[in-house]
Amino acid sequence: MPDMYNVSEKLQGAGISEHDALVIADCVVTRKSCSWVNSDPVDERVLQDLNDLIEKEGYKVRVEVQPVPTRSKFIWEVKIL
Repeated sequence: MPDMYNVSEKLQGAGISEHDALVIADCVVTRKSCSWVNSDPVDERVLQDLNDLIEKEGYKVRVEVQPVPTRSKFIWEVKIL
């Protein structure tokens, strides 16, 4: 089973903010889906790097991020595969 802090550090290395990385890591370790909203900026390159890391590490989650342009926020959703 992966260690939450190890997973979080790897996610941060892919450009994910500390808060988002901790939430995603918690989902990976506990095998529970979740969603949240925040204003940490994210772009397509970071999302691609994130997806590449998830696949490489075999985390068995899918992360989707939807912008809310009228609010300058992002809706994050982690789904367990």
